[in-house]
Amino acid sequence: METSPKLLTSIDQLNVGDVLLRRKLLVMHVGVYLGDDNVLHNAPSQGQNKTSLDMFTQGGETFFVSSNLGPERILSNAEKILKQKKDYHLFKRNCEHTIHQVLELPDISRQLTEVEVWALIGAAYGYSWGRKGMIFGGLVGGIAGLLSLPKMYWLKQKF
Repeated sequence: METSPKLLTSIDQLNVGDVLLRRKLLVMHVGVYLGDDNVLHNAPSQGQNKTSLDMFTQGGETFFVSSNLGPERILSNAEKILKQKKDYHLFKRNCEHTIHQVLELPDISRQLTEVEVWALIGAAYGYSWGRKGMIFGGLVGGIAGLLSLPKMYWLKQKF
C-alpha cells in the first residue's frame, strides 16, 4: 500500500476506499471515496454524511492515500455508518474517527494525538516554572502541534 499522500488532479485517480485529505485551516479534513463521485465524511455542521467529491474538496488542494480494505467492505461499512449517522464531536467522533471506522482501524484521531503529545511535551518543559509554566508550555506545545499538522507527519501510520 502506498502511504505517501498524492495530489488529486482527476477523479480518475480514485478507487473506492481511497482516503481523501483536504486542508481546513490548520488541520486536515478526512473523508473516504465511495465511488460514483461520493465521499463519506464527518463535518461539524452535518455529522456523518455522504457528499459529492466537489463539495468535499471545496475547490481546494486535495490529497489521497490508498487503503488496504477491499471495496465491498468499504461500501458495507459506509452503509452501516450512514444508517446510524452520528453527530460530529471533536474528541470522540471527528472525521478521522469516522474514516477509521470505515477502514476497520482503531478508533483514534491521529491529528488530535499529535497535538496532545506536543502539548504534553510543552507542559513537561514548563514544569520547572510551576503551574503557570506548565499551562503556558502546554499551550505553546499545543500550538506547535497544530502547526505541524499540515506537514502530514501523522500520516506515517498506514490506512
